[in-house]
Amino acid sequence: MPAAAVHIELVFSRPATTLSVTRGAARLMADMGYAPLLEVGLPNGRRADVMALGPRGEIAICEVKSGLEDFRVDRKWGEYRPYCDLFYFAVAPEFPSDILPDEPGLIVA
Repeated sequence: MPAAAVHIELVFSRPATTLSVTRGAARLMADMGYAPLLEVGLPNGRRADVMALGPRGEIAICEVKSGLEDFRVDRKWGEYRPYCDLFYFAVAPEFPSDILPDEPGLIVA
């Protein structure tokens, strides 16, 4: 009798996904020569999930989205733009990235 195919889907909790994506985005920024910081308060009262200082003094902000619902209910990402030169969404591989706006960059971590 042939073995049946088994489909295993990994499901992470929202905090675990957030942590994993945040760490991945910070590691990518470091690999690109940036100095990443986590949970950085901004003058407008918002908090950047990942802010990174680039080798030429540029500032990048990564807004981590743990899932589709997180993106749908959180529309404050436009308020980060005045405080950075580069803006990215950072998401997990299973995130439906086609729903994200075109103008920010995308990090899949």
